[in-house]
Amino acid sequence: MSTTLFDKVWDAHVVRKIEGGPDVVFIDRHLIHEVTSPVAFLGLKSRGIKVLYPNRTFATADHNTPTINQDQPVADPLSANQLQMLESNSAEYGISHWGLGHQKMALYTL
Repeated sequence: MSTTLFDKVWDAHVVRKIEGGPDVVFIDRHLIHEVTSPVAFLGLKSRGIKVLYPNRTFATADHNTPTINQDQPVADPLSANQLQMLESNSAEYGISHWGLGHQKMALYTL
């Protein structure tokens, strides 16, 4: 049977094969967003560890992104706080942050 493109990419990222279990893979890009990342950053802080590859991690405003008037402050306080925490955590850990109004975000807005 021939090897598919998916198989080739998967195999290139396998760190360890576990007999009768799932493969352990190396994820070489991480995309993070504002909703669940505060908990993840809190976990890093409480354990006293850093992001292993901050240059391979990208933060983007996603779930709390208004579909219109993105140049205006986010009205919902919880959403605004999550967006601010993503920005400050990204800065603290040296992660590229593509927040509202970022030139790369303009590609995805109407």
